[in-house]
Amino acid sequence: MSLILTLLAAFAVFYLLSGLRQINQWEVALRFTLGKLTGRVTPGITLYLPGIQELRRIDTRMKNRDLLQQMVITRDNVTTMVDAVVYYRVVDPERATLAVENYETAMKDRAKVVLRDVVGETRLDELLAHREEVAAKVRAQVEAVAEAWGLHVDMIGLQDIALPPQMQEVLAKGAIAERDRRYVVIKSEADVESAKNFAEAASILARSPGAMELRRFEALANLSQGNTKVIFDLAKPYDDLRHTAVAMAEAAVTESKPQRVHEGHRAVDAEAQREAEAALEADAALEEQRTARRGRMGGA
Repeated sequence: MSLILTLLAAFAVFYLLSGLRQINQWEVALRFTLGKLTGRVTPGITLYLPGIQELRRIDTRMKNRDLLQQMVITRDNVTTMVDAVVYYRVVDPERATLAVENYETAMKDRAKVVLRDVVGETRLDELLAHREEVAAKVRAQVEAVAEAWGLHVDMIGLQDIALPPQMQEVLAKGAIAERDRRYVVIKSEADVESAKNFAEAASILARSPGAMELRRFEALANLSQGNTKVIFDLAKPYDDLRHTAVAMAEAAVTESKPQRVHEGHRAVDAEAQREAEAALEADAALEEQRTARRGRMGGA
């Protein structure tokens, strides 16, 4: 008799020890007694009766699950391969256990279906340019169903969008053409700005013959630094200066008072006369040098 009591006591101890379970802080355990939900179990060490009761653990941490590449046809009939990821967590363990058989598989399948539907209603350009908006639309539709399962979808992201090689080539050509267009526009704007600056500089030089002469001397100095032979007409600039001075004098006559008209003509004529005399003296000196050179060559 004592042996039977000992065996029964040992069996009872073993039975109770087998019903000890540890519930982690990030878990929620549901206790079922004879198939009926009888409450939650708080984290820590808990005791249940094996064979009569059952503990179902639910992980409440954030989960991320990959949605492997899905072949989707966009609204403009372009075949794409979309790779996405979904982040969700369990907010209602009772509904996640009682409302759906396997909430993780159900969540992934629902996200795949919604992803195909949303991408199928979107054009390729919109899909590539507004990826976040498309992902937000997918998340909103998935959340509407997942809420009934006691789940909350935090985010759905589109990791990659793969295109056929022919479409990639077309997009690359389009990008190159767009860059060429921007280059032409920027260059034309620079040409217009440069032309305005040249026109302004020409206007300033036309109003100042002395500045034009300085520019001419600067050009001669730059040409003299190289080995190229350049023939420069020294008389022509003086003729241009004379015409410029006469034009300036005529413009000044129309704007000035009548008593200053004759003084302006005399000043312009005197300036032009001095410039013409200087040009003649330069030509005479050049001709004398040529004559002397020919004489030396003939004597030799």
